[in-house]
Parts: sequence; structure tokens; C-alpha cells
Amino acid sequence: MTRSMRALVLGGTGVAGSAIVRALLAKGHDVHALVRRPEASLPAGVTRHVGEIGDPNHIARAAEGADVIFVAVGLPLGRPDAEYRWLYVAGLENVMTAARHASVPRVVSISCADVVLADEPRVHWDEKRDLAQPPIGARARAIKLAEEVALSQSDATLAVTALRPGWLWGPGDRSRLPQLVAEARDGGIDLCGDGKNLVATTFVDHLAEAALLAAISPNAPGHAYYVGDPEFLELGEFLGMMCRALSLPPPRRSGPYLVRRVMAGFGAGTLPLEEVVRRGRPTYFDTQRAQTELGFEPKIPIDEGMKRLAAWFAADQDERTRGEKE
Repeated sequence: MTRSMRALVLGGTGVAGSAIVRALLAKGHDVHALVRRPEASLPAGVTRHVGEIGDPNHIARAAEGADVIFVAVGLPLGRPDAEYRWLYVAGLENVMTAARHASVPRVVSISCADVVLADEPRVHWDEKRDLAQPPIGARARAIKLAEEVALSQSDATLAVTALRPGWLWGPGDRSRLPQLVAEARDGGIDLCGDGKNLVATTFVDHLAEAALLAAISPNAPGHAYYVGDPEFLELGEFLGMMCRALSLPPPRRSGPYLVRRVMAGFGAGTLPLEEVVRRGRPTYFDTQRAQTELGFEPKIPIDEGMKRLAAWFAADQDERTRGEKE
């Protein structure tokens, strides 16, 4: 970026939002974050605004004078359907309203590759490929609808871009990673098959890089982009690397995928249907559009990303231990 900009990050304490905050600070930008709790942990140099994504007035006040709003809010699996619709769809509509009220020219929304979550191989899929039916799961359906709503509002006065990471991983993950760690320690992470299926992964720093590029690219408005890592691994390889990096037991095979799929469809087993499909079906998303139109160049090898994840995880565990003792 050639000039400093003022950025507001929603979801700045989550895995995607915290990576965007770090990337903005590293480039000397004026960073603001809207958080629900006054005591929320933010890096030095970030201006804190307390408010809710459910109130467009809160967003508009925090966005005063901003050049861009990054929307990186999210919820894990297992929440009621209405919560997903409220956060993703209604929340993004509130962002659009607030951005226009505050005359913010850009919004970059972190979407997800789950907008095309289906019980079929999604290999070599690009942004032109869509599903003939809604994606699997209430969370994926809400994210897809939110993305459609946001992009439909992109115009000459408000440029909106959506980014679709794959399996998002890296430092700052206090949502999905703790669940995987607990699963690993309780018999091993379930591969929902033999683990030989390709998995499209996105290191958080790569997502943050794409987000900053989307905030200034003249090509970005009105478009969605897949963003991912420079390497594609099989699920067993990827989770095996993660387990070794974090000193966890290796992942485990759990029988044929189709058996797990049928069981999950009847509500049996320990994982919801959308998670079984996410783990058991091969994914490989074409990121050529992001590379060509945004200048996106993922450069961090997965093994280097694992080292960074391990360092953050150890520090985070130490901090939690000290907090419990105090």
C-alpha cells in the first residue's frame, strides 16, 4: 500500500480479524476495532470501540472517517440456526447501512469456502462454480446468503468484496483449534475416512494479505475470491503436521467416508453432518482470480506456518496457565 489508511475491523479478536489487525499495524495503518467487551484483548496501537454488530449506530460511530471496514465476525458449529442468520446476514446488512451512513467507501467481508459446501468433490472449483442447491448446514447457508446480500450492494459509492478462505488455521485460533486439540487428546482427530482426500487450507496471514489487497484493488468491488495456501495436502498429511507441531497424538482413520456420511445424516456419531463432509470430501479451490486481479501471492510454506502456530499455541497456553494461578 502506498498510503496510510484508517481501517475498522469487526471481529478483531478472532482468528481472521486478529490476523488482519496484525497486518494493518505492521504496515503502519490507523487501526480501529469494534469489540463487544471493554476488556477484550487487542494489540497496542489499536483504537478500541465498544459496541455490537447488531446495532448499525455502533458501527457507524466506530467507522467515522474510515477508509475501509473489514468484517471478520464468525460463529462455530453447533449454534441455533437463528444465531447464524442474525450474525452473518443481519449483521452484514447493518455493516452496509453503517458504511453508507459514515461514507466509508470500502467493505471487505471474510466469507468462507463453505458457501459451496456439498457432499461431492470440490476439486478445481473457481468462483464461477456454484451449487444447484443450498450448501449443507445452517451456518454455511447463512454465510452464503450474507455474501450474496453484501455483493449485491456493491456500487459506485460503496465497494464490497468477499474473500473465501478454505480450512482457516494459524495463530489466534481460539475457536476451532481448541476443539481439535480436545479431540486429539481424546483418541485422535477423526479423519472421517482414510485421510487421503485433498484439503484446501488457508493460513491466516495469507487471508490477511488478501484482505489488505482487496481493500485497495480497483478490480475487487463486487467480486468474491478464493484465497489459499501455496501447497495442497491430503487431510491426513495436514492434520498430521498440525498434531506433530502441537505435540498431540496423530489423527485417526475412522472407516469409510460413506458410512460416516450416512451415520451423520441420521444424527449418529460425534460430529455434525457439515463437519463430516468438510473433512471427508476432497477440496481444491482455484485461487488464480485472486492472484491475477488482487496481486495475491501466498508465500508462507505450510511447515513454516505450523512453526508459527506452535509458537503462538505454547505462548497462549502459558498465558492461560498464569491466569488460572492468579
